Amino acid sequence: MLVLVTLAHALGAFSALAVAPLAPFLVDALGLTRAQVGLLLPAAYLGGVLMSLPAGWLTDRVGVRATLAGGLALIGAMVCVAAQAGGLYGLLGALVIGGFGFSVLNPATGKAVLDWFAPRKRGVAMGIKQTGLTLGGVAAALVLPPIAAAGDWRDALLVAGLAALACALVIALAYRPAPSPAASVPMDPGRLRELPAFFRRRGVVIVLVCGLALSMAQASLLAYLALFGREALGFSAVEAGRLLALAQAGGALGRFGWGIASDRFFDSRRRPGIVISGALALVSFVLLALAPALPTAAIALLALVAGTAAFGWVGLYFTLVAELGGARHAGLLTGVAVAFSWSGVLLGPPLFGALLQATGAWAVPWLVLAASGLVVAIVLPRPAPLVQRD
Repeated sequence: MLVLVTLAHALGAFSALAVAPLAPFLVDALGLTRAQVGLLLPAAYLGGVLMSLPAGWLTDRVGVRATLAGGLALIGAMVCVAAQAGGLYGLLGALVIGGFGFSVLNPATGKAVLDWFAPRKRGVAMGIKQTGLTLGGVAAALVLPPIAAAGDWRDALLVAGLAALACALVIALAYRPAPSPAASVPMDPGRLRELPAFFRRRGVVIVLVCGLALSMAQASLLAYLALFGREALGFSAVEAGRLLALAQAGGALGRFGWGIASDRFFDSRRRPGIVISGALALVSFVLLALAPALPTAAIALLALVAGTAAFGWVGLYFTLVAELGGARHAGLLTGVAVAFSWSGVLLGPPLFGALLQATGAWAVPWLVLAASGLVVAIVLPRPAPLVQRD
């Protein structure tokens, strides 16, 4: 089951976020400005933000299999539609609707991990599951630019859409609910009216806001690293895609590694790894501002570290949120966390693009993102323990 939900997260991301490694091709084909590039990734996440609470509620109500398979099917269908778009606005519209399906990935796969794994094993399990998103990103960055270079960006998007549709069928046929001795006693699912009680807890609000800040950094790196590689570092579009693949690989290693560290070395506490990720983001984004002066080998290593910082915290974050909600509210509170973190995706790339367009200097937006890592590293450790451990 862990393999299945990891595959679902991977192919959902491979499809929904396919525009990121294709950014250089879309700039050329559609005549996009640097600021307009910052609209592509948020388009997919806008639908996710709008549907994040309903997605969490739906996961708790109808179960993981139906929610996850339906979400993947919608992603795949709309990315196939995006491949036929005649211009920027048609492309954005298809991505927004596809984002409705993308919104179910975290609540559904997170609830699957909560259902199948005991508390002291969830950090590793969630870390493995969350590597799906970054592994999907690695695959997209390695596979889709060569397809676009050999043919057209539309061919690459079509391949991405069909992959999600195939995964939807696999989930519908193969996923099953976790066995539970309490299965005969149905649990009353959480309700939206119970959310204010969580928002009255200062620590919960801090966790949610830190998720927003780190998501701004993550989304900006994903949206602009390939274009940065081509414009500022002089790489080809395919080589710039490989640079993005390195960052995504770092994120996959970070998600898996932090899950192990959380369970084995931090006594199942999730915040230490998130705090360290914030500190790494501070350092790596400052170095990205200086990257044009660095040798190629150092840039490759920097991409790996920046990806670890920007993507590696997510598994710990959603594990923490699910544990804050408990079995009854895990899907609902994860939906809230998705709304916050994906709002960071809506804000990050447009802000990055606006700063880049206004100043003409890549260093400025990288340094702004470094500041977000600093804030997380300072603020997140402050609240008292948030989850009671056995």
